[in-house]
Amino acid sequence: MKRSVADAFGAAGTPAPAAPQVFAPTPNAMIDPKAYFMQWQQQAAAVAPSAAPATGAVVEKTEVHRSVEDASAVKCAGIVKEKGQNFTTVVAIEALHTMAMKSSYKLREELLRQPHVRKVCERIMKILQAPPASLSIELLVRAAWSLQRFPDEVRGDAKATFDPVARAFASSAHAEWSEDIASKLVWILAKADIISGYQPLISQIVAALVRDQCRRVPKLSHEGLANLLWALARGRRHMKKDFKEKGISTIRVEANDYELFAAASKRIIAEVETWDVRLLAEITHTHHEVGIKDEPLMKAMCPRIIGKQKELSTDAMSKVVKAYSRFMVPLREESQGFRTLAVVGTGDFIRPSDKPKKKKKTYDQPEALYPNTPLHASGL
Repeated sequence: MKRSVADAFGAAGTPAPAAPQVFAPTPNAMIDPKAYFMQWQQQAAAVAPSAAPATGAVVEKTEVHRSVEDASAVKCAGIVKEKGQNFTTVVAIEALHTMAMKSSYKLREELLRQPHVRKVCERIMKILQAPPASLSIELLVRAAWSLQRFPDEVRGDAKATFDPVARAFASSAHAEWSEDIASKLVWILAKADIISGYQPLISQIVAALVRDQCRRVPKLSHEGLANLLWALARGRRHMKKDFKEKGISTIRVEANDYELFAAASKRIIAEVETWDVRLLAEITHTHHEVGIKDEPLMKAMCPRIIGKQKELSTDAMSKVVKAYSRFMVPLREESQGFRTLAVVGTGDFIRPSDKPKKKKKTYDQPEALYPNTPLHASGL
């Protein structure tokens, strides 16, 4: 009679043995194939529960999680007011990310005046200062990025809030984080103005991106690549001791930084028509800050910037003009060259097409006041 796995463990609900015994028959005993197969099933059933978390199964999102993810910033704030006290850590991070991504800075200032939104920010700040081991690197960086987008008053001390996230990122393997996550972390440190204390971490991230002929650079989004270059320019600043009070700094670029800028330049030149003009203006200003003259890149971006300059603010356009003038690259439309064909038009009164005919000049004759000369009697 065949026995099932449930019969082998006993009644339903009885836990499996912690350490199943290995089947070892005596030399004189006969091996029962059914009993051997049954023992193999018991060992497989005992090992399966412990191996289940390592498979990386995708956890299904709850209804509240999906509603927070799909809502606008204002509607998300309403959901937080109604159900925020029952949010899990993952849902709270997603709610803060929605409000940070789908709003302007002015709207985020208005949302922060609401007590329930401020409570979510304070909750995320406490999580970042003491991150639990169950949260992944992606969720930690996502929460830190969302908090940094809000006004500075909600993050508290930037060093105390973001340092645990940076240390957790540095201790993780390169395969655990994506390229955009690394770009967001570097942007957070640069925006909080604490990136100068994380030079080894910045070098580690750049070295991982340029490894194997920069194969990870094309995986960055357009915004992620622009933010990464901007943050790298801020991270390589070194304040001189003699001129620290005056705010004078110098840029010290490493060899991998040049390689990253070169790989980014090749990608931008190939995809320049699909890039947002505001990101191109930001990249131009980044090259100006670092001091890297890339004439092919600037010539490739020039027609796009000139054609879409109405979408740029006055400040952004002035930075572009300053960068092009520093590197002495012309910022103008492409010349059409010499014209080899002339079209003669008729009826042009400003510049006649036909030479005017020569007319005989006529002069006006003087007219007499009287038809005859009056006679005067002499001697009268």
